[in-house]
Amino acid sequence: MEATRKTTQVCKVLSVEDDVDYQAALLLSLQTLNYGDFKVEFLCANSAQEAASVMAKHPDISLVLLDVVMEDEDSGLRLVRSIRNTVGNQMVRIILLTGQPGLMPQDELMSSYDIDDYWNKSELSHEHLQTIVLGNLRTWHHLYAMQQARLGLQMMIESSQRISSKLDLKSYTQSILDELARVFKLEKGGIVCIAHQQDELPDQALVFAAAGQFRPWSNQYLGRVSPEAELVRVFEQSIQAKCHVLETPFTALYFSSVEIDKRDYVVIVKYEEPLSEFDMDLLQIFGENINAGFTNVALHSRLSELAYQDSTTGLHNKNWLLKQLDSLSKAERKDAKLVMLFVEELSYSEVLLGVQFGRSLMMHLAAHLKACFVKAIDIVLYERDTLMLLVYDSQDYQRQDLEHVLHPQLDIEGVLHTIDLTGTIVKLSDLPTHQSSAQILGITKSFLEQTKHRNVDFGVFNAQEMNDMQERYELMKKMRSAIEEEEIFIHLQPKVALTDGALKGFEVLVRWQDSEGKMIPPDRFVPLAESSGLIDKLDEYVTRQACQAIKYLRQSGVDVPLSVNVAGSEVSRIDFANRFAELLQKSGVSMQDIEIEVTETQLIEVFRNAAGCLDKLSQGGVRVSIDDFGAGYSSLSYLSQLMASELKIDRQFVWRMDRSKQDHQIVQMIIDLGHLLNMKVIAEGIETQAQYQALLDMGCDAGQGYLIGRPMPLTDVLSWLEHHHRTHS
Repeated sequence: MEATRKTTQVCKVLSVEDDVDYQAALLLSLQTLNYGDFKVEFLCANSAQEAASVMAKHPDISLVLLDVVMEDEDSGLRLVRSIRNTVGNQMVRIILLTGQPGLMPQDELMSSYDIDDYWNKSELSHEHLQTIVLGNLRTWHHLYAMQQARLGLQMMIESSQRISSKLDLKSYTQSILDELARVFKLEKGGIVCIAHQQDELPDQALVFAAAGQFRPWSNQYLGRVSPEAELVRVFEQSIQAKCHVLETPFTALYFSSVEIDKRDYVVIVKYEEPLSEFDMDLLQIFGENINAGFTNVALHSRLSELAYQDSTTGLHNKNWLLKQLDSLSKAERKDAKLVMLFVEELSYSEVLLGVQFGRSLMMHLAAHLKACFVKAIDIVLYERDTLMLLVYDSQDYQRQDLEHVLHPQLDIEGVLHTIDLTGTIVKLSDLPTHQSSAQILGITKSFLEQTKHRNVDFGVFNAQEMNDMQERYELMKKMRSAIEEEEIFIHLQPKVALTDGALKGFEVLVRWQDSEGKMIPPDRFVPLAESSGLIDKLDEYVTRQACQAIKYLRQSGVDVPLSVNVAGSEVSRIDFANRFAELLQKSGVSMQDIEIEVTETQLIEVFRNAAGCLDKLSQGGVRVSIDDFGAGYSSLSYLSQLMASELKIDRQFVWRMDRSKQDHQIVQMIIDLGHLLNMKVIAEGIETQAQYQALLDMGCDAGQGYLIGRPMPLTDVLSWLEHHHRTHS
C-alpha cells in the first residue's frame, strides 16, 4: 500500500504600501481570510524598490496589493511595468489601490497597464476586500494549473520539475545534464553545457557544466580543453543559427537569455549509438521544455543582483554582506575582519563636481582597495559615502599599516584626487558568538561614529571597546528610566560680578544619582545622551527643573536669571524656539528669567541652522551665552552674526593663565573681544584669589568657580546667599 501525505500549500500575498498605518489595517482585515487548504502568507514592502527586493526573494508571489502613489506619483505603475515587461511575470495578479481615484481614468489605466483590478481604498470594506483577494487567488491558481498542464509528457514534466528547483545557473545547468543522462540512459559519451557571451570567439566560450567523458572540462574555456572538431562545428552552427542542431554523434540544444544576461547557452550531447526518430523528438521536446527555464533562472539571478547589488556602482550592498556574514564558517570567522571606511566631505565634492563624480569616486576607491590587500577581499557599498571591506587574513592591522588605505590618491578621468578616509577595523573573533549579522554591522557602524567623534582617522575595535559599548548601552537604558523616574536633579552654581561680588545669576548643572545611590558624572552621561538621541528629553527635563527653581527663588526674594545648558543639536531644530517659549509659558516663567548656554564647538557645527533660532529667542528676551569660548575651533565670523549677550572663558585658560604668559594673553584677548562686541564676559573655574584678582584687573565682568561657590542643591542656595552677603557687605 502506498502512503499518502497531505501537505499544506502556501499562497503569498505582497502588500506594497508606503502608509504603514494603512498597511497594518489592511493586513489586519486579511488575517481571517480562509482559502481552504491553502495557507496565505503575507509579505510587506513600503516602497517600489523594496518590493523589487522582496519579489526577488519570493518569485512565487500569487497576488500583489499595490499602492499607486509612493515615492513618486507613478511609483506603483512603474513597478507594474517592471514586473510585467522587465521581469516577465505574467502570472502574478496585481490589484492597484489608490487614495487618489482621479489620478488616471480607470479604463485607460486597465488598458495601458497589465493589471487585474483597480480599487479606491475608501471603497474596500472588510468583506469586500476578502472577496477581491479570494477571487484573485483562485484565478491565479487556475492560470497556474493551466500552465503546468502545458508541460507535456509525464517524463518531461518530472525532469523539468527537478530542474526547475534549481535557482542558480550553475546548479540548473548541471541538473539539465543529469536529467539528460537519466532520460536517455547515457552510459557512454558525455554532455557539456557551454555559455557563450555575444561577440565572443568560440574559443572564449566557458564550459559551464559537464558530465560523462567531458566532466574534466567544467569551468574551463573551450579553447583550452582540445575539443573534437565535430563538437566545435556543431556548437558554432547552433550559435550562428540560434537553434537546435539534431545530428549524430553530436546533438546541440540551443537556449538564449540574451535579453537578461547577454548570453547564449548550448547543451551538447554525445551519443555512441545513433539517435532514433523518437529520441530526436523526445530530445527536442526536452529542449523546448527547459528553454523557458534558462530565461527564468537567468532572471532570478538578475533579480538577486538587484537585491544584493548597488545599481549605480555595481558594488555589493548591505543585503549581500548580511547574507555573506551568515554563511561564514567558524574557521572563516576566526580570521575574518570588517573594515569600515567613511569618505570625508563626499557630499561637498558632489555639490562641486556632481553626483556622478561621487559614484565614480566610490568605484575607483573600491578598485584601489582591492589592490591594497594581499588576499582577496569583498567590498560593499554600505552607505552612499561608506564602504565596508570583509577581509580574510590573519594579519593584525594597525594605523601605520593602512596609510595608503586611509589617504589614497586616485586618478579619476585624468585628474589626481587625494581622498581622506576615516576607518575602523573589527575582528569578528572579538565579538560574542551570539551576535547576529545585523548586530555585527550595527556595532561596526557605532564604532565608526565613535572614532569620528574622537577626531581620529582610525580605530581598532577590541574586547575593551565591546565592554565599553555594552556599558554605554546599559547606562543609556538606566538614563532613559532615570529621566522618567525623575532620578536626575539639578545643582546651582552662583555667578557674581567681580567688581563688587554682586550676584548675577546661577548656572543650572545636571546631576544624576542612580537607584543604588551612586553618582554618575555628567561627563559620562551627557555625551551619551547627545549621541543616543536622549538629549532633547534631558534638556527639556532640566529646563523644567530650572523653572521650578526660579519660582522658588523669586518667592524667597531672589530675583536673578538662571542659565541652562542646551545641546547644539537642539537649538538647530526648527521648532526649538517655539517649544522652549511654550515650556516657559506653561511653567509660569518669563523669558527674561532664563538664559541659554551653548558650547562654542557645538554652536559652530550647527550655526547655519541655529542662528535664526537663537536670534528669535534673544528678541523674546532670552539671553544667549557662548560657553567654553576658546576651547574649540574659534571662528570670529559667527560672533558678529549672532545675537549673543555673553562670552564664557573656558576654565582651562583660567587655570593656566598664572603659569603661562600665552594663556594670560588669550584671556585678555577674549575679554577685549567680548567688550568690543558689546558682550559681557564671564570666567569659569575660578579657584584661587590670585585668579580672581587677575581677571578683575583684566576687566572681566563676572566669574564662577569653587572660590565663589560650589554647585549646590536648591535648598542650600539661601544659606549660601546669606553667607555671601555677610562677607561682601
